[in-house]
Amino acid sequence: MRRWAKLLITNGCWPALLAGHACFAGEPPVKPREAIQQGEYVARAADCMSCHTAPGGKLFAGGDELKTVFGSIYGPNITPDARTGIGTWTREDFVRALRRGVRKDGSLLYPAMPYVDYTKMSDADLDALWAYMRSVPAVDHVVPPAEKTFKFPFNIRAGVAAWQALYFKQQRWQPTVGKTESWNRGSYLVTVLGHCGECHTPKNLAKAQETKYRLTGGELEGWYAPDISNDPLSSIAKYDVDEIARFLKTGNLPGNVTAFGPMSETIHDSLQYLSDTDLHAIAVYLKDQPLPESQEVARASVSPEQLAAGKSLYEDNCSSCHQSDGRGMPEQVPALAGNTAVTADQPNDLIMAILQGFGPHGTWGGMAAFGRVLTNEQIADIANYVRTAWNNHAEPNAEQWSVGNWRAMADMPAKTRQPDLICPLLGADVMRPALKLDPGLLRRAAQDPKALDRVVQAYTVARPHSSVAETIEALSSAYCRAVVAENVSMAQSGAKIAGFSEQLAIALSRTELPRTAAATR
Repeated sequence: MRRWAKLLITNGCWPALLAGHACFAGEPPVKPREAIQQGEYVARAADCMSCHTAPGGKLFAGGDELKTVFGSIYGPNITPDARTGIGTWTREDFVRALRRGVRKDGSLLYPAMPYVDYTKMSDADLDALWAYMRSVPAVDHVVPPAEKTFKFPFNIRAGVAAWQALYFKQQRWQPTVGKTESWNRGSYLVTVLGHCGECHTPKNLAKAQETKYRLTGGELEGWYAPDISNDPLSSIAKYDVDEIARFLKTGNLPGNVTAFGPMSETIHDSLQYLSDTDLHAIAVYLKDQPLPESQEVARASVSPEQLAAGKSLYEDNCSSCHQSDGRGMPEQVPALAGNTAVTADQPNDLIMAILQGFGPHGTWGGMAAFGRVLTNEQIADIANYVRTAWNNHAEPNAEQWSVGNWRAMADMPAKTRQPDLICPLLGADVMRPALKLDPGLLRRAAQDPKALDRVVQAYTVARPHSSVAETIEALSSAYCRAVVAENVSMAQSGAKIAGFSEQLAIALSRTELPRTAAATR
């Protein structure tokens, strides 16, 4: 035992172990807290969590699925676990993976890992990221390798060598002379850490970026990442720098528009944690780009009968929330009229939203999944109607066969489970205090009367003139959002929410709430 302790001390591992961190083979102890904090910021900016943390899984333990035409690939475990993670890696191994696309064992990484962009990362950011990755908890979790999940012959890793020879160049990011510090910072964030081109640039058959069409829009897992170039017709053309920066922080744009799909996840996992200065820099950079080469958009046409069918289907299935004029409900249901996600060159995002729905976020309500209710033809008709109604001037290019392709990519919930529970829609001012409550506290409140009293007190202090009914509705809607990710049926979720509402009513009956004339109803 003394010999083992001496070995740990002489290798510099003992302080790390006492601090609860992993000690990597042949490595000095974990770097100071400042480096770890900077590394966490780099990890957020690089959006590492999205690929390396599965829904409901442990941080960086891997398992998140990426669907491709070659088959599925799963983000690997990058925690300091020696058996299933990168616990035996050295800093040199880590740098080689990010800058050269090579694993510790010498085999090549598939370019699903964006080392095409990470190769340009600065030494300082690499060191900070390495310090942070050494500090996260080790998790023993086996992730299936691509050799077992990719289709033949793409499951043969040796083929990546040819791809790298054709499309990968090791290089470092360099500032552009004559541009401002903010512009250059935005350049680094967009082209290196944020690897925005991986989604927003179209790819060729080998899934390499077509750089001549840089940031003009691309497809990923059935979704369409829109044009964010400086083209006058791009999705960001009508927004100024401040509006774009605010969107990157909140997901909201003027005109009652909000992010959904993969962009909503990127904001949730990554962009919202960046400083206002960095978000402003990204917007400055995006608004000051040379015009890319133009791509011809295929013209499409549909019959009046198809548009009439789409309008009828919209009125029956969509208008109660999105309204007959497509304007939605402010900060609750996004507008479809003038929404750049709706009018993008390709209808992917609109169709994917119809197929699989999405859960609530912030004051915005969720959307039911219609993939098991509507046929491919009906969904195409709705999409084409929405893309051409209310002065939307997109091509009506949704086809039955293309909806079928996207259906195969969509994560449609089981018939007994909707991803959104259709949480109650209330005014933004009513909901904000409730949404500030920790979801974990709300879940505990359903079981613990003391926690429930804390929830009620926090809300009533923030909105002392709310009625009992309004308080119950707001807190129940917040609780609905807290349980939305639980893997239970609609009936079970509904029962939980109803039970929570009843407990709130009992708790509020014991609490004297201030009343106003408007509060009694």
